[in-house]
Amino acid sequence: MSKQLLGKAYVKVDGMLLGTKPGAKLDLGGNVRSTVTGDNAVLGYAEQVKPSRLECVIAVAKGTSLKALQDTTDATVTFECDTGQTYVARGMYLVDSLSITAGEGGEVTINMEGQPAEEMGA
Repeated sequence: MSKQLLGKAYVKVDGMLLGTKPGAKLDLGGNVRSTVTGDNAVLGYAEQVKPSRLECVIAVAKGTSLKALQDTTDATVTFECDTGQTYVARGMYLVDSLSITAGEGGEVTINMEGQPAEEMGA
């Protein structure tokens, strides 16, 4: 039996669909565990919260405002998979400056971080 596998993702920032190139990536963030060891045994683990992180490359179209993207703070990011899963991360902000590359549609890499993402449906 064949199944549909993730092929495309639709990334929205505050409801605006970005023209992403293939390879958009969302690290869900949330609790991460690190092992705590003693002199002669594993004692357990400690948890810390890790932010969610969106990494994607967008094509630059006529009218694309890089300034608006650069100034993004407290945004809601939606990552919709063509396999039915939808993830929402709130309080997202741009973490790296933007650098534009000319040719083949132009490119800008977007890196955002914020609250851990929530799965909304599968």
